[in-house]
Amino acid sequence: MFRTPLTNGFLRTASAAAHLRLFVLVGVVTVLVTRAFLALTGYPKLGGGAGNGGLHISHMLWGGLLMLAGLLVMLVFTGAASRRRGAVAGGVGFGLFIDEVGKLVATDGYFYRPAPGIIYLTFVALTGLAWWVTRMGRADRAASSTIRAASAADTALQGILCGLSAQDRSEALDRLRAGGAPTAELDKALVALLEAVPERPAPRPHPYDAAVRRAYAWLVTQVSGTRGLIHLVAWGTTLQAAVLLVGVASEGLTGGLAGETQWAAIAGALACSLASLVLSVRGTALLRRDTNAALRTLRAALLVDLLLGQVFKFTINQFSGVAGWLISLALLSVLSLQVTHRQAVRTKASGPLSATRQTV
Repeated sequence: MFRTPLTNGFLRTASAAAHLRLFVLVGVVTVLVTRAFLALTGYPKLGGGAGNGGLHISHMLWGGLLMLAGLLVMLVFTGAASRRRGAVAGGVGFGLFIDEVGKLVATDGYFYRPAPGIIYLTFVALTGLAWWVTRMGRADRAASSTIRAASAADTALQGILCGLSAQDRSEALDRLRAGGAPTAELDKALVALLEAVPERPAPRPHPYDAAVRRAYAWLVTQVSGTRGLIHLVAWGTTLQAAVLLVGVASEGLTGGLAGETQWAAIAGALACSLASLVLSVRGTALLRRDTNAALRTLRAALLVDLLLGQVFKFTINQFSGVAGWLISLALLSVLSLQVTHRQAVRTKASGPLSATRQTV
């Protein structure tokens, strides 16, 4: 029996990872803005609620309609612009939809306590998907010539619609030439098409763009080049892991947990915080001997908290746990910049040595 290859009709676009990240970011912002707005306005009910004939138009409905709108835009129109608009509309719609997940899984409705944890876990899974797509995109050079040609054709189609930037054209040509000079007629035709597509006009620079870029570059330099900041982040990571352990112990001793019902979430949060604390203490101790190993260990401690611990913390603390989540994200960003900076320094330092060895 004839079997269609798995890749037939399922081609990742060059901008797939970027659009997925945009979808996740818009969805997260939508949930936070929706929760803040409802809390500030006293959770109003559009339609009047039960007191007016039982009519209540849930914002889950608007979420479904926006997801439908995003899907229709991507189904009807072609090009990166439609995917970008679809990602924004779909992200807002998904955020409105997932914000009401409590109504779908429990009789407690919107205020079901594990709902924030479920919402957070959903976005963690989507972030993992975006990370996987990014990794797969980096492996496109090793893909078959047919897949590389289809990807280049998709880029050329976008260029016909709105022009290509120099970077997009160069990346598409590099994909076609990954296996050497193109020999197939199709590849040669695609190279000619990509070279003939008009260049996209450079956007007019905003008066503040240069200042913002300089400020960002200065900030990255300060963050990634300061060793004292590594120690500060190490202690911050350790403190972040110890806060919950101390808090739960204090609440237990003073009787504050007498009416608590989410014992599974508390147990999970304690286990994750303990694991994160052990890793952060080890990472802090390693700073004296092996900075690279210390950075990896500290990053592992933060990832345990962000990928697992925060799910339980949101269940316990509800959306007041956003502050702790942002602190963990900031610490992880600083550590990632440190790792990237040290890798760049090592690569730059080993470059001349490698060239000398090759010459010899």
